[in-house]
Amino acid sequence: MAVCISKYVLATVKDPEIYSLYEFTLDISEKHLKVLRNIFKSEKLEPPKGFTEKDVNADAPPLFTDVFWLGYMHEMTMHGLAGYSISFSVSARKDIRDHYFQCNIDAMEIYNKSIEILLSKGIYQRAPYFLHLKGVNQLQR
Repeated sequence: MAVCISKYVLATVKDPEIYSLYEFTLDISEKHLKVLRNIFKSEKLEPPKGFTEKDVNADAPPLFTDVFWLGYMHEMTMHGLAGYSISFSVSARKDIRDHYFQCNIDAMEIYNKSIEILLSKGIYQRAPYFLHLKGVNQLQR
């Protein structure tokens, strides 16, 4: 699914930073799929069909804004980090652990890239915070 979405976004997004993020994400997604195909092949198993090129119409008009796609990537990466960590922690096979270990590293890199773009555009929503009373008293003087 990530490959299909990335290809569609690359066909419709205009912002060069967001475009670059999705190029990077597409490369990682294709790398992950290659590893998974090799694992299935080594086990002499047929890989699941999943999504294909037929599921994407890259000629369709944009469905969402560039800013939406940036937020989408950021949110999905947070979910990926959680899922990869759990998958890593419950895997016994070394090759599977190695895969999820690398997936975590890749997801952290995407997260860092996405948050930096969000921050540079001034659209990252920080968590609420409270000022210390000591700081407030100093401001009132």
